[in-house]
Amino acid sequence: MSEKLLHRIIGAGVFFISAFVFFFTVQPSVSFWDCGEFVASAYYMQVPHPPGTPFFLLLGRLFAMIPFAENIAFRVNTVSVLASAFTVLLTYLIAVKVILQYKDQKSDSLFESFATFLSAAIGALSLAFASTFWFNAVEAEVYATSTFFIAIVTWLIITWNEKADEPDNEKYIVMIAYLIGLSIGVHLMAVLAIVPIVMIIMFRKYVNDEENLKATAYIFLGHAAVVLLISLGMWYVMTDSTPPSYDLYKEVDQRFIMVALFISLVIMGAFYKRVFARNSFYLPMIFGGIALIATYPGIVKYVPNIISSLGKNNIVLDILILAAIFALLFWLIYWTNKTDRQTLHLVFKSFLFVLIGFTSYSMIIIRSNQDTPINLNSPKTFSEVVSYLNREQYGDFPTFKRRFTQEGHQQAIYTDYSSDLDFLLRYQMGHMFHRYLLWNYAGKVSTVQDQGVNWGQLWGIPFIIGLFGVFYHFRRDWKMASVFIMMFVFLGYLTAFYQNQQQPQPRERDYFYVGAFFVYSLWIALGTRGIIDLVTEKLKGKSSEKLAASLILVVLFALIPVRMLATNYSENNRSNNHIPWDYAYNMLQSVAPNAVLFTNGDNDTFPLWYLQDVEGVRRDVRIANLSLLNTDWYIKQLKNTSPYNSLAVKMSYDDATISRMRPSEWKAREMTVPVPPEVYAANSISDTTIVNKGAITWRMDPTFNYGQYGAIRVQDMIVLDIIRQNQWERPVYFAVTCSEDSKIGLRDYLMMEGLAYRVMPFKSKSLYESINSEIMRANLFDEPDGYTKDYAPGFKFRGLNDPTVFLDENHERLSQNYRNSFLRLTLYYLYDANEKNKAIATLDKMEEKIPRSHVSIDYRLLYDVANLYYSAGAVDKFIELAADVEVEAQKNINNTSQVVPSDRYQPFAILKDLYEKQGRYDKLVDLLEQLSAVAPNDPSVKMLLNRYRSMLKSDSLELNKGQMSVPEPKSAN
Repeated sequence: MSEKLLHRIIGAGVFFISAFVFFFTVQPSVSFWDCGEFVASAYYMQVPHPPGTPFFLLLGRLFAMIPFAENIAFRVNTVSVLASAFTVLLTYLIAVKVILQYKDQKSDSLFESFATFLSAAIGALSLAFASTFWFNAVEAEVYATSTFFIAIVTWLIITWNEKADEPDNEKYIVMIAYLIGLSIGVHLMAVLAIVPIVMIIMFRKYVNDEENLKATAYIFLGHAAVVLLISLGMWYVMTDSTPPSYDLYKEVDQRFIMVALFISLVIMGAFYKRVFARNSFYLPMIFGGIALIATYPGIVKYVPNIISSLGKNNIVLDILILAAIFALLFWLIYWTNKTDRQTLHLVFKSFLFVLIGFTSYSMIIIRSNQDTPINLNSPKTFSEVVSYLNREQYGDFPTFKRRFTQEGHQQAIYTDYSSDLDFLLRYQMGHMFHRYLLWNYAGKVSTVQDQGVNWGQLWGIPFIIGLFGVFYHFRRDWKMASVFIMMFVFLGYLTAFYQNQQQPQPRERDYFYVGAFFVYSLWIALGTRGIIDLVTEKLKGKSSEKLAASLILVVLFALIPVRMLATNYSENNRSNNHIPWDYAYNMLQSVAPNAVLFTNGDNDTFPLWYLQDVEGVRRDVRIANLSLLNTDWYIKQLKNTSPYNSLAVKMSYDDATISRMRPSEWKAREMTVPVPPEVYAANSISDTTIVNKGAITWRMDPTFNYGQYGAIRVQDMIVLDIIRQNQWERPVYFAVTCSEDSKIGLRDYLMMEGLAYRVMPFKSKSLYESINSEIMRANLFDEPDGYTKDYAPGFKFRGLNDPTVFLDENHERLSQNYRNSFLRLTLYYLYDANEKNKAIATLDKMEEKIPRSHVSIDYRLLYDVANLYYSAGAVDKFIELAADVEVEAQKNINNTSQVVPSDRYQPFAILKDLYEKQGRYDKLVDLLEQLSAVAPNDPSVKMLLNRYRSMLKSDSLELNKGQMSVPEPKSAN
């Protein structure tokens, strides 16, 4: 067998193994988070959230048109599957090239080549089965495709490095430029590869004195270390415990820039003869930085801004200016070629092709002007595109000030961390990058948010081999090693630094760093090959040389990709996961025809958009996302558009007023909405005390504080206006995921009808009455075999009772909303309708559809379920659940530092209630003795302890104990 054939066979094996695994585990339909928005946007070529992903949508549209599967979302998911499989193949090919490069393209034997190829395969497959990469590979998100762009431009520049002396070598660089431009239409992550690319070009073409290059590299490292140390000191003294104003964090940013600039000028001035010489390490970094800035923000922000500023949103003038920019570039390319300025010729050609790739963004303007149902930010003009690309909707944030949040739920960062340095090191770098790196190459505790590293999963072997790969690469080829170190820094540390994430985040953010993980898997390949080299050098010429090398390859193959596959398979296998689809369907079927449904976030909005746009389910429903209701363009869309012939949402504000709306000062006041007699009649309300009022009245409090003043958000004003202007003509709902403050005080007028609360023209007398029992029962008990596009109550619960379907924290959290629906119906049957058999049947149905063995349940909620069974007369069920509750409550007693009598969910209170109901007074005595140690001065504890001791001794106690059969508690293990 030839070396080339062996190379192709192993490469094909790497590709097909990863592709097969990804296809086998891909989500069969829509996923949670942004996937529903992206699939719907791809299917109809719509405008997703800023800064947009037009090229990804074009790919998605292409795959959606190919009828290789029935479900559209599955077809679009395949984009990520194939992009990821090709990324793994490219990782293999890059690793082989890098290894052969430092080995001077020499292979002494076929076995030597086999060791190189298998080492590369181990590294490539370690990426395939890394937790984060695999997660991205099986859903329609942009990160898999963006990683593919990083991989292909890296492979192209490594290939160019081999062929840089050939006459047509520039075609690789021009192709790289075009792909970088295309990648902007997916995600900006691939743009960060520009600096390493420029480093390779300059190392290959312009460096002819490696010693001087190395000397200036040390100067550069010292330079970076000085800037970093002084920056760390500046962050160390930032101990302020209040959020900075906009002006303050701008001042901090300017101070850091000035200090870094001053230090840089001093150091570069001191060594200017070496720094600004041909063989300086600084020049690749400087020119790489210039190329990066020319691309982003240059092409991405400044070019649209120039067109916007000069064209003044005149489409003809805008096109002429764009044409002039292209004409200028063509002329510069012609002139530099004619005058034999080949370096500038290549620079202008590259700039042109980046710009050509970036023109995928023309789709955003074209489709926005078609008023597609999803048209976020409505970027119809160049000025609006500038705002769209700048993500102005999300506000501004500092670059250097580490703790800056104004968000109430993130204020703890000012007390939990002693300084900005503490926050940077512990949270932003440690928790939000190092933890993710170790998650992928050492192991993780669980998918519960903010969980730590579990070294026992992968034993840290991939991580250690990768570290050795860094060391070994520097030992063999320090120039190329420095390129990959720089790529890792840009895609990892600098990404984490630039994003400046505040704590807590709504979800884990490991997907941002998959480019860094791509580099780390390359190091695993190099580390594996390095171990083989070290062993074969020691055993050179001995008969055991090949045996030892083969054994190492087999062991590392088993301990890295095979173990990573086995470890991560369960949580990444989504092949039977229909939970996001069902959740969206169930929420849509929770509302009556032509409803307005207020939703809260990504997971109760984007999958619903997908079902409406792509699969045509409940297109009569207008979804009003509360977060987006703070933006003028979204309010106008709800008011002025009627997608799929649905009804526009009535509002009293004109468009000009909407454009001027801002959060406003607000004092609590009584609000009133009239209710016509026919509305009462339609709801079978004949109580004259209600009908004679002719209105609903409630107290509307401020929803946030601005300093000492109470205020309401734009969304609150719009919600109030929609309810007023609707005049009870169409049903209005709040999703169960909406927070209390988003309901503007209407809680007493909300009736539950599944996964949504309907605004009613009358006040519920109690919690138990505030449900529509008929609709609730139909939703929870009548699960359909298929699905309907029209209103038909009946929830689908696929996968929630299937132990092979992995449920991460997000799936489990959203699934608790189903439990809440079952429990609300149980409370109605138990305390309002007095139908205990139906209450028991409802709880049984809940356990059937959402078994606690698969969908975990907090022991405090399980305690409530047990008590409901007890109140309904199902004592056997109560005892069964009480045994599980007892185990968990006993484990939590040690975490109780004090007794709070008003807290019925304290472990002591739960156990006391369970033991009393079961007549287990011996356990009560033991419990109260524990309690007396926690609260030694509480007289009520002593009184209860004496009481139950005396009861334990009485003869009647034995009779009482025989009335209930009590099983032994289950083991905590």
